[in-house]
Amino acid sequence: MPAPQKGTLEPIVQGLLAAAQLTGENQGDLAAAIAETWAGALDQLVQQAQVAPGIACPPGASAAPGRLM
Repeated sequence: MPAPQKGTLEPIVQGLLAAAQLTGENQGDLAAAIAETWAGALDQLVQQAQVAPGIACPPGASAAPGRLM
């Protein structure tokens, strides 16, 4: 599943800024900057999550949960 892009996040951020009553002539620019930052962070998170979890090791080198070796 790909991470949401800036265009998808920008209206959400604009709504959050409006809910927080942050106004001004640069509110749109602020929303675009926050959306771009979130999109980049989510993209990195998704890329890291797609990597196989754990460290590869032979089956004999690990124990079942709750068992000591």
